[in-house]
Amino acid sequence: MHTTALKINKISKELSMIPEEKLDEVKDFIDFLLSKDKTKERKVANLEGIWEGKGFEKLNLKKELKSIRKELSKSILKRNI
Repeated sequence: MHTTALKINKISKELSMIPEEKLDEVKDFIDFLLSKDKTKERKVANLEGIWEGKGFEKLNLKKELKSIRKELSKSILKRNI
């Protein structure tokens, strides 16, 4: 991944040196490359509601946290130092 970032950085720097009249050609070439490789097209995933109906609605988080804190406190106090 580090090499990918370096390549992108180098390409970006080189793009700034391309004459303005050649930028359309570069854009066309990039579009061509992207059209050939549709597998890398980003897909937006909506994760809203995936845990719905799984029982998490019944959890009382404040009560659970209080219980866990109590257990941890007891455990820490019982340790032999």
